[in-house]
Amino acid sequence: MQIITDSSCDLPKEILEENNIIVVPLNIEIDGENYVDGIDLTHEEFYKKMATSEGLPKTSQPSPQSYVDAFKKAAQRTGETLCIHLSSKLSGTMNGAIMVREMMEKKIEVFDSLSGSMGLGMQVLKACEMRKEGASLEKIIEKLKEYRDEMRVVVYLETLENAVKGGRVNRVKEMVANLLNLKAIVHVEEGYVKILKTIRGKKRATNFILEQIAEKNMDFKDRIIGITHCDCIEDALALKEEIIKRFSPAKVLVTTMGPVIGTHSGQGGLLVCF
Repeated sequence: MQIITDSSCDLPKEILEENNIIVVPLNIEIDGENYVDGIDLTHEEFYKKMATSEGLPKTSQPSPQSYVDAFKKAAQRTGETLCIHLSSKLSGTMNGAIMVREMMEKKIEVFDSLSGSMGLGMQVLKACEMRKEGASLEKIIEKLKEYRDEMRVVVYLETLENAVKGGRVNRVKEMVANLLNLKAIVHVEEGYVKILKTIRGKKRATNFILEQIAEKNMDFKDRIIGITHCDCIEDALALKEEIIKRFSPAKVLVTTMGPVIGTHSGQGGLLVCF
């Protein structure tokens, strides 16, 4: 079975290669220049360009040809294909995959992660794990639905600058937030991104995220906790150490957040998936 995802999954290159995952790239436009995510724009380059851009970078779903190429490549490898994509509530990426699938002869299942970044990435890893165990396509989809529904994705926003650039928050509110040192915490709910809480100070915001993990009230010894960061590796590693100390998970996977979700999170943002 071949597994396909899109570049918003934010999984490190070595993990993608190790698990033989095909990635369909999204597109990014920054100040009139167009880039293909992960092909001619790295995460590091993206944050440098975003920091000096006049407006908010724009992202768009993969081209139809990208899907055709991915499906043809998959068909050469195996008879069955599972595509796991960015939330359909946030992007047309999944619908694009469904449209192209209708032109293909091979069996292709398209699954809505109802998430993004590591929330998507961890579902892809779960599918790879079950594939190694010999699970059928139907069984993998069944378990993915359970895993998706119990998953929590929480995001810390260091700044509201990108929300202002995107027109979602006005400049006055940003000034007030900066003056009071207010930090926004958002989360993914039913595929949408919604504000969870506004907290004064970074330390309190981080503690709130740790409390959210604790409230799950489960043994993490066999679970992976994912962290993606918006060009703030030191903050991500500090959070990783605290998570290990408090919850002793099987693994904490830390990587950079790519342009698709990073555009909206902004510099200094942290996403935690558990």
